[in-house]
Amino acid sequence: MLWRPGGCIGTSSTITVNGGLVPASTLLLLDADPASAEVIRGVLTGVGYALNLAQTGDEAFHLAGDHQLVIIDVVTGPRTAADVCREIRQTPALSAVPVLCISQSDDVEDRINFLEAGADDVMAKPFDARELEARVEALLLRFQRSRDLAPASIQDPSDRPLRRLVTCFSPKGGVGTTTIAVNIAVSVAERRPDRTLLIDLDRQFGQVATHLNLTIRNTLADVARDDAALREPELLRSYTTRHESGLHVLPAPGSPEQAELVGGEQTERLLETALTAYDSIIVDAGSQLDDPVLAALDRADGVIFTVHPEIASLKALHLLLEVLADVGSVGAKATFVLNNAFAREALKMQAIEGALGTRIATDLPYDPFLYLKAVNEGIPVVRGAPRSAPAERLVRLAAIAFGEDASTGVAAHDDKERRAKSRFGLLRRA
Repeated sequence: MLWRPGGCIGTSSTITVNGGLVPASTLLLLDADPASAEVIRGVLTGVGYALNLAQTGDEAFHLAGDHQLVIIDVVTGPRTAADVCREIRQTPALSAVPVLCISQSDDVEDRINFLEAGADDVMAKPFDARELEARVEALLLRFQRSRDLAPASIQDPSDRPLRRLVTCFSPKGGVGTTTIAVNIAVSVAERRPDRTLLIDLDRQFGQVATHLNLTIRNTLADVARDDAALREPELLRSYTTRHESGLHVLPAPGSPEQAELVGGEQTERLLETALTAYDSIIVDAGSQLDDPVLAALDRADGVIFTVHPEIASLKALHLLLEVLADVGSVGAKATFVLNNAFAREALKMQAIEGALGTRIATDLPYDPFLYLKAVNEGIPVVRGAPRSAPAERLVRLAAIAFGEDASTGVAAHDDKERRAKSRFGLLRRA
């Protein structure tokens, strides 16, 4: 919350530090004592700092990242001031925010407790206004120098996908949705290794790990149990399993009864944090329309609907589109893929488009052997048979799904194959 007593705060745009003018910093004060907070406010706003107030530990934690320094004074409730300090310091995303703790007495043990909790500086009450001013200035300067010395991380804008979160879904199971999700995820990961995440949201019987032949360490259920992982990007990354393509994977829960651990609220928080941790995210949402899947469809930048060329599947998909039109719009971000993976064309493309009232973006060619071989061996088509027609279609689909030029994805895929063949040739000659 913004400071209310005393009206507008921190109106000065610069402050004087070491004889020079620098931009004013915005500080966050955690203080449950109005009288004490007013004293600190008077000292720091008097020299030009902007100051916001948090009255609880939870509020301070969520606001800390938007400030240049956090001051922890009086804390009430089940957590102590040291507990709040420790929580901030154990969060990698807040490592660049200095924390100044104010001990309520001059007791040495209290100050040591704060330092052990990770405080960057500690001062005791009663304090002189000049001491508070000097300690805040020193912490800001120290952390600013650390940031200035750190190497800059610059990302080429051309490397950023136009879409970042793509959800794959079909109201009918067994039509190849997981095959599509896995292959486009691997295709994207080969161009963005360690920056691409695949989430298996088919919480009861998801098979993403099987398609990738992964040894599961943690699952979606484990993340759902950890509130910190649902809000901290680096901690979330530690729960994933890495595939050899550079793809990071959050597999479905290990048993159907654990599906209930992952609700709509957890899914929303997970996706929000994942968007901070990864450049590209693919969600295999399975075939069950519930709160977690609705959250994934709503949050997605693009949605891939798998179309199976048979009447029952088309009726189910048509009904789904009617339902989604009532609860929210996905039409503008939908891509329809006709999957002929397990049966020769029974219905003509024109008839399918007429039944759905939309155009089909692409179709996956029939192959009685390739897709089954890929699943049984745990090697996605785009890696196990990269020169096949299905692989080329899937690579193009990955580019289309993320709003990229399809030729760019295919060119990158072809270049990877040429390099692989070159290395293989060198090994054979050796």
